Amino acid sequence: MKKRMIDEGHGSIMVIVPHEDDEILMCAGIIERAVQCHVPLTVVMATNGDYGCDHLSVGRARLYETLDGLNMLGVDREQVVFLGYADTGMPKEESFLYGLYHETDGERIHPSHCGTCTYGLPEKDEFHKSEYGEHGSYTRNGFVNDLKAVLRKYRPESIFTTSPEDTHGDHCGLFLFVREVLADCAEEGYEPVLYCGLVHSGAGDENWPARGRVESLKEPVGPDSDHRPEVFNWEDRIVFPVPDSMLSENLAENKKAAALAKHVTALKPDAEEFLYAFVKTDEVFWEIRDHNLADDFASGKGVR
Repeated sequence: MKKRMIDEGHGSIMVIVPHEDDEILMCAGIIERAVQCHVPLTVVMATNGDYGCDHLSVGRARLYETLDGLNMLGVDREQVVFLGYADTGMPKEESFLYGLYHETDGERIHPSHCGTCTYGLPEKDEFHKSEYGEHGSYTRNGFVNDLKAVLRKYRPESIFTTSPEDTHGDHCGLFLFVREVLADCAEEGYEPVLYCGLVHSGAGDENWPARGRVESLKEPVGPDSDHRPEVFNWEDRIVFPVPDSMLSENLAENKKAAALAKHVTALKPDAEEFLYAFVKTDEVFWEIRDHNLADDFASGKGVR
């Protein structure tokens, strides 16, 4: 285990997550420390979290919730980027991003329940619309080009995103896209530090994170887990301690819990215990050192 801190000497940071609330679950402490230390920060939302909805209201509600939660941590809305893509389910066979990643026709449109093109908020356009004046189609090429354009525009020195070992298809798929784009960027001489974190463990949401409020995250590899030890080594984890504002056992006085509470749409009764279990003393990541990895990570050389 290694312990790292976000301080004034830290280079620029980008947090890239699939759904609204993932930025808080994985990175609320990292985000608040970056704000406190005046570290350049950008938060990128890949999808609008509009699963199961046949209109735009749920996605837009979730975008507002992200802006409200991040505002509690001191993040201005200009530091938040919406890519505006779809959310169609958690299993890999239903996941929008996982399916898009494995699409062989880069121009084939993947419709969601509520549309075929990117969208943002009436007062804050998604990235494609703000950059090119029109909505982007839900295609593999469109997502890759938007993600690459965001990285080229902001050129963060560190990226925090989801893990290839995450059992949510969108989480795994997003990592695969980030890694693919960074492999291309490496050929241009741009190679940021890449961290991945785990939200949905193979041990099951009922086992990871361990229940309880502020103790450190426990090892997510249990007897029923399908995590591959050659890929996901608990001893190689990197922990980022959260600020003092996030250490209170009283959730009403805990800044991470308060930011999470803004995500009303996600906080369904059957999800509350799981989501609030991420309120811990540390946020845990693994550093990816090779952006040119095989899809199955079979060599085990990508994580340290």
